Amino acid sequence: MRHPADIETALFDETTGLAARIGRDIGAYTVALLSVTGSGPNEVLDFQGSGTLVSVHDTLYVLTAAHVWEKFENAAGIGLTLDEENEDHRFFIDVRQIVPLGPKESSSWGPQGLDLLFLKIPPSPAAELRDVKKVYPLTVEIPEPPQVNSLEVWVLLGSPRDQNKITPKHASLTINGFFAKIRSEYTLGNHDYFELEMNSTFPGIPKRFYGVSGGGFWSVVMYWSEGGGVQWFLTLVGMACWQIPVSSEPQIIRCLGAKSIRTFVPQLL
Repeated sequence: MRHPADIETALFDETTGLAARIGRDIGAYTVALLSVTGSGPNEVLDFQGSGTLVSVHDTLYVLTAAHVWEKFENAAGIGLTLDEENEDHRFFIDVRQIVPLGPKESSSWGPQGLDLLFLKIPPSPAAELRDVKKVYPLTVEIPEPPQVNSLEVWVLLGSPRDQNKITPKHASLTINGFFAKIRSEYTLGNHDYFELEMNSTFPGIPKRFYGVSGGGFWSVVMYWSEGGGVQWFLTLVGMACWQIPVSSEPQIIRCLGAKSIRTFVPQLL
């Protein structure tokens, strides 16, 4: 049986395509959120943040940060990105059809608040999204990965504003995955948090993570299959909500943890 250390070698060898396949897999659950104001020739687009498609029972939600949804206060519609790379597409939902659900504390989210919302998607657009995207089944209990010899890495998914091209009429957005180092994991009150280190001196790592707010933080457990290939098990373990101001590298991103996210699930059942 091959050792998990061999997986790490393959993961950081671009010629294997392993990191790209994992990124595409997680990216299929991820959306960028655009606000739409005006209509017709007066329509204006603006990029606001990131989110993850999750389901509780049969209902589809976009899990995102509360401060991202605040930016839709005067919007007529919400636009979501699909998996159609390098192809223009439109997927808009009237904001009046969106039902935002979240903890009472979300009204005062702040750096340490419960800065999250579940945006309930109506049945018709939900069915369309399920045809082209993946939806993560969110349960109260955190699922256990396979009990095998494995390698675990952590990936933050989102759409950094500085890596996007946005005009009032057109947005070219990229969903990117960033391997993360966990700086600390802690609990305040009933909420759990991760703080992640991101070194922006590395290629492709932005200095500012504006736009990644609401994006998912994932555990990726990789192991060798019986056939000799690499398989992986994905767990949504957090959501990006805050970039801590620092004067030097690395950049620090605060995420709400899995328990904070799942605490609200029983209220959605």
